[in-house]
Amino acid sequence: MGVADTIGLGRLSSGGADASVSGLDAPGLYTEVQVTRVALDTTSWIDVVEGLVPGADRLHRELLDGVPWRQGRVWRYERWIAEPRLGAFQKGPGRHPQLAAVEEWLAGRYRVGFDGVALAHYRDERDGVGWHRDRELRWLDDTIVGVLTLGARRPWRLRPLAGGRREADDLRDVVELQPRSGDLLVMGGRCQADWLHTVPQLRSRCPSRVSAQWRWTSQRGQRDTQPGFFAPRHFSR
Repeated sequence: MGVADTIGLGRLSSGGADASVSGLDAPGLYTEVQVTRVALDTTSWIDVVEGLVPGADRLHRELLDGVPWRQGRVWRYERWIAEPRLGAFQKGPGRHPQLAAVEEWLAGRYRVGFDGVALAHYRDERDGVGWHRDRELRWLDDTIVGVLTLGARRPWRLRPLAGGRREADDLRDVVELQPRSGDLLVMGGRCQADWLHTVPQLRSRCPSRVSAQWRWTSQRGQRDTQPGFFAPRHFSR
């Protein structure tokens, strides 16, 4: 039911893309990388930073072995179920040095601050996260959300919120990226207000992927009061 508009990293050519080069330097990162901005609409965008982290696969293994991963729960189908991925959080001196360097890079480029880095471990093709917005930020009109991929390459998709509910295989208006290990995606503007994103479960074999995420909001605009992704939701029968 439709085909996603796949943006191939390494040959970005989506309309509205604006390539630039950053010379910001941080220990443990490449000093010059290409940052390509893709305009999703007039107020939402995503920056693609290819190959920011050298030795990304080594960092992936170090996080797998050194992080105290925990099994989270989400409220679905009127009951708590195990979230199909593992999670962790690092901040301050507890951050891996290369993750601290990425946070410094993000803060320097976008002139914002972060309170730490959330980690998600997608163990294999059976793990994933459904369509959602990062509504735990509450103020969604002006946000920065950075997502670093470490390990396996797998689809990472966005679609407009305005499309409403649809079947899982309906890929109309879907933008798909497939970041490699060491690539950073940065969502900005009204992306969390007007766009959904997902890391879908897969039918074919896929090894481990770790996602590192940094989130910031300006706290401008109207506060979102709906339940967050992890909050219980009750529906009439």
